[in-house]
Amino acid sequence: MKKIRNISMLLLGMAILAISISATAMIGQEFALNATKDHSNAKGTAFINEGNISLQARGLKPDSVYTVWFVNKKPKKHETGAGSALFVLKTDANGYGQYSSAIGDSPFGKWEMIMVVLHPNGDPKDMKSMVGALSAKL
Repeated sequence: MKKIRNISMLLLGMAILAISISATAMIGQEFALNATKDHSNAKGTAFINEGNISLQARGLKPDSVYTVWFVNKKPKKHETGAGSALFVLKTDANGYGQYSSAIGDSPFGKWEMIMVVLHPNGDPKDMKSMVGALSAKL
């Protein structure tokens, strides 16, 4: 009888955990984006939920091209675009920009951070001249 009760309690605990994880994925998480020294006036937020990312930023360079990335810095730096290629966030004349995209896999537990980078020459494919603008730990 005690064994059945223990198994029942274990199953109940697992069910509650599964519901909590599912609810968090559906609700999503919001992250404050921190500015780099090159974009000290920039601010933004990113919202990630199951299958989607949306981002708003202000204080960026006006009329410019930025891209959005999931990044790991350790053990070796590597990245993947956050959403649909070319991962572009374009700012308006006031330095405001929005980005929204479907994402295939959840970045949580796989990626360390989200980063927004400026492409000074306006070419989002140019990975050599990128300048960091905003970031947040996931």
